[in-house]
Formats: sequence, structure tokens, C-alpha cells
Amino acid sequence: MQQLLIKNLFVYYRYYISAAIFILFFTSKGLAQPASGVKSVDIVSAYKPTVKKFPKFQFLPNLPNPDTSSISLRYAIPSQGWQSAFILKPVMPLSYQKDSSLAHTAITVKAGFGNFKSPYLRAHFSGASAKQAGYSFSAYHHAAKGKQIFQQFAQTGILINGFKQLTNKPFGVDGNFEFNRQAVYKYGFPIGTIIPTIDSIKDVFTKAGGRVGFNRTALTDFGISYQGDLFLNSFSDQHGGRELAIRFSLPVQKFIEDNWSIGLALDAQSVQLKRGSAVFQNSAVGLLLGLKHSNGQLNFNAGINPVWDRIGGQLLPQISVVYQLDSTRLLLTAGWEGKFVVNTYQQLFNANNWLTFPLRLLNTKTQEAYLGLKGALSPYLTFAVRGASLIHQNMPLFVTDTSQLFKNTFKVVYEPRLVQLHIKGEINYQVGQRIHLYSTLQLNQFRGLVEQKKAWGLLPLEWKSGSRVQFGSSFNWQTDLFMWRGAQFLQADGKSDRLKGSVDLSTQLEFQVAKSWQLWTRVGNLFNQSYQRWAQYPVYGFNFMAGVVFSPDPKRKP
Repeated sequence: MQQLLIKNLFVYYRYYISAAIFILFFTSKGLAQPASGVKSVDIVSAYKPTVKKFPKFQFLPNLPNPDTSSISLRYAIPSQGWQSAFILKPVMPLSYQKDSSLAHTAITVKAGFGNFKSPYLRAHFSGASAKQAGYSFSAYHHAAKGKQIFQQFAQTGILINGFKQLTNKPFGVDGNFEFNRQAVYKYGFPIGTIIPTIDSIKDVFTKAGGRVGFNRTALTDFGISYQGDLFLNSFSDQHGGRELAIRFSLPVQKFIEDNWSIGLALDAQSVQLKRGSAVFQNSAVGLLLGLKHSNGQLNFNAGINPVWDRIGGQLLPQISVVYQLDSTRLLLTAGWEGKFVVNTYQQLFNANNWLTFPLRLLNTKTQEAYLGLKGALSPYLTFAVRGASLIHQNMPLFVTDTSQLFKNTFKVVYEPRLVQLHIKGEINYQVGQRIHLYSTLQLNQFRGLVEQKKAWGLLPLEWKSGSRVQFGSSFNWQTDLFMWRGAQFLQADGKSDRLKGSVDLSTQLEFQVAKSWQLWTRVGNLFNQSYQRWAQYPVYGFNFMAGVVFSPDPKRKP
């Protein structure tokens, strides 16, 4: 009994002993005794002037670049112009965003037409009032019709953004509203199938919702900052399926001295899925408590993230370290982080547009351990390498729904456990805003599945490269190359197979012909490959689109 007690005490205290050795290692330089024979005395003032920290306030519509540091599993290949992904990724004007720090109004209208009877229209109007308030309004429409029967889609929507800085108060509010309508056609018929009527294979999906947020633009007298966001979204199909999703987040951070801060964040979500008399409820609540340290050489976050849903509770880790290996150009990154995703009907549809109505929604929990290296070989050339091991619980996968008549739709299955080994490398070369070259390679290996034979629909290899070149202020040229290995899929007869990989090259040009007018053109799928991202659904092949952009100089307000 005594031996067992001693063994348990050793296991319990070894973590504290390791932490003490870690702290002594990084502070040994400051605790070293001075060398003997020192003849000088350094007088250090007790007063240390500091600049008070305050959180950055983001003035819309200048949006921050997305954070790509965390790994996510991608189901969809970026838009190929007229491919059947139905996620609108329009060819936007390549000019700089308008400065919102001055009072002004601006308008941009972009229109074009392509070889697949594809009209394209996007109008954008924005205004700002000298950093006190701002708004923007966008409307878009995009459609195409391919060579195969019912190979077509259409999408129409509006997006409204706005912000307001309260007068003489350190608070700001912002929000947005979006309405989107998409028409989806299930054109993936097996050979020899009798073609049905259009009403039986067409579906219309409608999204309406938005966000309201507030944030404190300056720290309180006690060094505290906070912000909150409330999301409300409705998503429905024309067959009576409807989803209502609500989410509220409230992160709070308190700064301690110059390099330390503690944080507490609340994240609560609720999803109601309904079709006819059947109702399914999916809710989750998460808390994040963490400690953050940041200085010139060592930055780390250490925290815990307990989450609760209808299945039960689980404790997720939140530990990350960034250590500067030399004085300027090399960073070592490592971490052990957890992620909790509340799956919704809308998110699953965005991944696969030919999805049948899900009968249930389960939440995905992921734990990731990673190690990486970032650096710069020159002022213009940067690189990053990262390896990670991820364990997913209740990972959604897509398999052929054999219960349907034409077997051209997919249903969601949840894999209880999936292990992913992930390696990512990227390199960037950039000279100001004139030249940007990039290349990213991602390798994935999926194993350790419990119920499913393969990781249906997940890509094992992706390689993306491209360039952005600007000549003067009136000519822009963009090129993108995508290469991937096909994903595993389940055939209608229950046998597994793999889709063929492919290479997709696209390019676009934009050049100014008058003071407020530009011409643009885009050529996609230059190799004219009829590849399939999802089984039975080939993309459109070689496509071409051209049009004009009307963008006068913004009107400055006095």
C-alpha cells in the first residue's frame, strides 16, 4: 500500500518538477551571479516608462486577413468560375481598398458574361464618416449552364455591413446582415438513367441572418478589455427543412504588467433542426480560461477549454509556444490545442451541395499536437513548415445515399474516431504590392477509423501555387494553379473507390482603359479537365468570362 501511494505521489508531482526546471532554464541568465573583479556599479532607475496597451479597433469595411495558422479539413476545391461548388467566389477588382479613415462614399459595379451562358453582376456601395461610422452594401448575381443535362446553378444575394463608434465613449458597435438564395440541380445521373423532370432534381436553399457585436476600444482603469458577438442565422430548403442557429461569444482579457495577461471567454451555441414534425436540438457551451505571456523572444499561451453538449462534457487543452531561435528571422512553433465545432445543416451543405437532409447533428471535437518552423531567407522570401497529429471525434463524412432513387445524393455519417497526420509547407516571395508569388503543399494521411472503411471525401494531397503581379497602377495579372489527389468515395454498390486527381490552371487580367473604367477577363480550367470533386458530378471544363468594372473615385465629404 505504501509503495502504491509513493508511486502515485511521484506521478502527481513530476509535472510540477518539470515546470520548475523549465522556468529555471529560461530565467537562469537573469539569476547568474556577476563575474568577480567587477569595478563598476550600474544604477537602474525604478521608474519604467510604458505605453498603455489598448485593443485595436477595426474600421469596416477594411477587413483583416484571415488567420490560417490552425489546420482545418477542406472538402471544397476553390471556385473554378462555373464549377458546381455553388460557393460564390467572384473575381473582384484587384485595386486597393478605399481608405475608410476619411469621410467618403464610393461605388463599384462589376459585370460580365461567359461562355456557359453565365451572367455575372456585383454592385458595391460604401460610405464612411471620418472613423465615427461606416457602412457598405453589396448585391450579387451569378449563374451558369453547362453542357450536360441540368448541369446548372444560380445564386443571388445581398450583404450589408456597418459600424458605429459611440461619441465620447470607448465603445463601438458593428454588425452585418446577409441574404442568399441558391438553386442547386442534382445532375449526376448514372449512365442509362431515365432523365426525370426538372422539379424532381432542383432544390432551392435560402440563408438569412447576421451578426451584432460590440467591443471596448480602450482598456478600463483595471486593464480589462472585452467584446461580444451575437449571431443569428436561418437556413432552409424548399422541401420543408429548416434550421435556426444562435451563437453568443464573450471574450474578456485582463493585462498584468507589460508581458502578461489572463483571459476568460464564453461561447454558447444552439441549433434547432426541423422538418415536418421531426425536431432535433443541438446545443453546446464552452469556456476558455488561459494565461498569456509575450516578450521579444518567448510567447506562449496556456489554458483549458471545458465544453459541454448533449453527449457530455470534455476538457480540451489550449497550449501554444512561439520561440525566437535567433535575433531576427527564425521562429519555432509548437502546441497542443483542442477545437470544438458545432456542426450545422448550413455548414454541411457548404461542404457538399448535393447533401440530403441530415437526420441528426453531432459536434466534432479535435485535439491537435503540432511542431513547426517559420522564417525569412531574405526581406522578400519567407517560408513555413509544420507537422501535426490530429484526433477527431464525430468527424462528418459524406457517402452515397443508396436509399434515393437516382443515387446521386450524399448523406452524412459521423466517424467516432479519425486520426489525421498532416504536413504543410509554404513559401512566399513578395515585393511590396507589386509582386507576390506563393506555393503551398499539404499532405494528409487518415487512419485509425472505427466504423467507416475510409475517410470519405477528404483530400490526401493538395498543392496550390500562384502569382499576383501589378504593373503600374492600371494593369493587374493573377494566376492560380491547383493540383490534388482524388478522395476516397463509396460507390452505390457499397464498394470503395478513389476519384482521379487533377490539375486546374486559371488566370485573370484587369487593366484600366479610362479614368473610371476597367476591363477584366478570366479563363478557368485551361487544361479542360472534366474532373470530379464529388462522385458523378463533373465540373464545367474550360471556361471564359469577360466584362467591365465601373469604379469612379470616391466622393470626399467636407
